[in-house]
Amino acid sequence: MGGAYIILLACCASCYAASDLEIFQSLVLDRLNTLEGRVAEQNGLITSQQSVIEALLKTVFSKDEELKDIIHRPSRFVLESGDGPVAFTAAIQPRVQDHVGANATVKFETVITNLGGGYNNTTGVFTAPLPGLYMFSCSLLDHFDGKHGSAKLHAEIVQNDKILGRVFAHADDTNRDQGANTVFVQVNQGDRIFIRSVDNNDLALGGEMYSTFSGYLLMQL
Repeated sequence: MGGAYIILLACCASCYAASDLEIFQSLVLDRLNTLEGRVAEQNGLITSQQSVIEALLKTVFSKDEELKDIIHRPSRFVLESGDGPVAFTAAIQPRVQDHVGANATVKFETVITNLGGGYNNTTGVFTAPLPGLYMFSCSLLDHFDGKHGSAKLHAEIVQNDKILGRVFAHADDTNRDQGANTVFVQVNQGDRIFIRSVDNNDLALGGEMYSTFSGYLLMQL
């Protein structure tokens, strides 16, 4: 009887042990499945974020190319361009440039600024190195003292053969006179801009930096 009771207890203990092991194994499997699910969820999130990052990078690089395209667009302010700026100012330094004939190109021999190298002080002509919208201005001093030529200054700003604007001044025996004009004009590459006397066959043109010729490329087209 006693031996049978011991055997029964051993069998019961063995059953409880087997049952606890199955429960433990079930819990471990459940926890493992939960962890695997969370890992799969995280992997999905990472993949989604990678796709978002890749899309953002493509957008950034696309915008960067668009900015480069804007910067190098043909129509723009020249200060934002690698081609410019183009600007010049020249003046007549001597007290008087005497005996200037009719239809003669006025030569501003003293160069103050010549960015882009378009102005030639030997000929008095500015040749546009770039196409675009330009501003040109001219200020001329009429000189009269009876030695260097007659009074009544009449000149014009010329683009190739086209008159853009005119300058007039009329000195007398005691006073010199000043005339000026400014124009904005579209210019093609290679166009020639210069100042030309009109109808005075013996003009005395005042200097001392009073007479100047300037131009500036505002926007390349």
